[in-house]
Amino acid sequence: MSKNIQTALNDWHTNVVSHLTTNDPSKLAEYALHISRIVAYEDLIIQDELLKIDEIGKRIIKSMKDLSESRPTQLIEKINHQLYKVENFKGNRDDYYNPSNSLLNVVVKRKTGNPLTLSILYIQLAHSLDFALYPVNFPSHFMVKHVLDDEQNEIIIDPFNDGRIMDDYSLKELLDHFYPKMNIALTRKLVEKASNPDVVIRMLNNLKTSFFESQDLDNAELVNEMILDINRDDQHSLRDKGMVFLHKKNHERALEFFNQYLEKFPEANDADTILELIRKIKTSDF
Repeated sequence: MSKNIQTALNDWHTNVVSHLTTNDPSKLAEYALHISRIVAYEDLIIQDELLKIDEIGKRIIKSMKDLSESRPTQLIEKINHQLYKVENFKGNRDDYYNPSNSLLNVVVKRKTGNPLTLSILYIQLAHSLDFALYPVNFPSHFMVKHVLDDEQNEIIIDPFNDGRIMDDYSLKELLDHFYPKMNIALTRKLVEKASNPDVVIRMLNNLKTSFFESQDLDNAELVNEMILDINRDDQHSLRDKGMVFLHKKNHERALEFFNQYLEKFPEANDADTILELIRKIKTSDF
């Protein structure tokens, strides 16, 4: 591991990983901005970026007569109006896999992002209104939710699609869209509150996928190590550690981590693929 990556990891551990035990969703915007700073914008001032989001929240408050008596659906309507109609934020469908969609400071500047970054922005705006929202790690499409006082009912919101409220029918429709012909059952487990570590890891995985696709191996390696700093046993990151070395043509190290991966996860869905890569490395078939 290079000295630069180790320095970045020390920064990451100090400013984010050591704080992840505090599972407060309103901290997610700060953590997301640290990712931007460490990965791409080293001079980024976190508090300045948070203030930009807070200013949007203040504009929402100014548009409301009595915040304390507003119902959850009214608060959602106000956030949606300000965020999508006035500020003109939208989901980035044209360039969905661009790494910039996972960098919150860029999302705030360009007013477009992916489901996860828009969800984090939405949570932060709701926090400025004292409106509690929680992240939802829905398969292939991140969302947020508000839990009502009785804890039995909840309102699920899709920030990527203009903050629309999702009922069971629309959730099942979304599930079938991403997993056609699999007929996955819609269960409450799919819309459980996600922990801060889970959200941060998902954001880093999004970035890692983009960096691999653009052949930015140094950043792919850095982001992968950032995940492993949160969870040393993260299955995909252990495999991807081997993939980084393979792309860098360090076959000995790639072999080491592929073997570790299969020892730890012998039933992995991609076990046959990794075995084939091991065979090619051993026979110098690259």
